[in-house]
Amino acid sequence: MSENKTLLSQGEIDALVAFLTNSEAAPIGTVLDQSSIDKLIELVKYNNKRGLFIGEGNGEGEFSDAVVLDKSLDLEEQKKDYEIICRKDARDFVEILCVSKTGGKTFKLTPSCLLQNKRVEDDKAEWGLAISPLHFNNLALLFGIKYSSETFRFVCSNFAKVMYGYEDAEISSLYFPPEDEIAK
Repeated sequence: MSENKTLLSQGEIDALVAFLTNSEAAPIGTVLDQSSIDKLIELVKYNNKRGLFIGEGNGEGEFSDAVVLDKSLDLEEQKKDYEIICRKDARDFVEILCVSKTGGKTFKLTPSCLLQNKRVEDDKAEWGLAISPLHFNNLALLFGIKYSSETFRFVCSNFAKVMYGYEDAEISSLYFPPEDEIAK
């Protein structure tokens, strides 16, 4: 028997119940073994801290409308003025930038942003050769900033090329954000 004695908050329990209720893989009435329960507890425990986003929302640790890139702009102005883009650097690594449409300011967004739920200045963390469409979208949701469909296509084709060997490969739905959460 596992020695995991992790206690869950009410929000985590609610998210776990919602996940189990809506999951075809583990419908209510199915008996789960202890290792499956431990995996689900870990999934809920690190929800929104490791790039995993399940549950309905309104819980602690969620994306906040208070996350600001540019302190000189209020939140709504920031959301209107900035766009998130994705490109490759000289080493062929992915760079995610938040670019002002009017002022020319550019902010580099790194994996640390998702881990800390805020913009991390002067961060040396890198995305590597690709970023999943899910994580790219979660980054946009974190700041409430939109991106273009061309940018999303670039993210998807680059991810497919790196993960599957060619740009037109069919990407597993595991790597995509839910349709109703896309920040385009």
